[in-house]
Amino acid sequence: MPPPASAAFLRLRAYIAERMCMSHIYQPLMLMELLGRRSPAPAQDVASRILGSAWWAGFTFNGITAYGDGHDSLIGSDELSDGERDALLQLCRQRLDAVREQRGEEVFAHRSRHRSPISGSVKVRVGFGVIRS
Repeated sequence: MPPPASAAFLRLRAYIAERMCMSHIYQPLMLMELLGRRSPAPAQDVASRILGSAWWAGFTFNGITAYGDGHDSLIGSDELSDGERDALLQLCRQRLDAVREQRGEEVFAHRSRHRSPISGSVKVRVGFGVIRS
């Protein structure tokens, strides 16, 4: 019998599945970046990996992420098992896929095809090419 899900996993799963704002794709991309890193990340680095610029470095949302000392972190990430991280990443991918089906590939157009891909994200068409993030 698998161990019970952590409180952090249940909270994050509910947020991603039910409350995460999908009017912009920054929230799932930020979550995916932080889940993939397994530790706090420099806010400038997270922002530039997602948007190609750091205009939103230190942005937090709904008690899910925190900013301090120049780093973004996922609240409760130290409680997550590898399996829970994988499940949350998959849920983020599913939400992004649904947005892409609804709104088309241009939803990802903020990324330059010359920038490095976002770790752990889905394959997305950007500009004239496809990058695997």
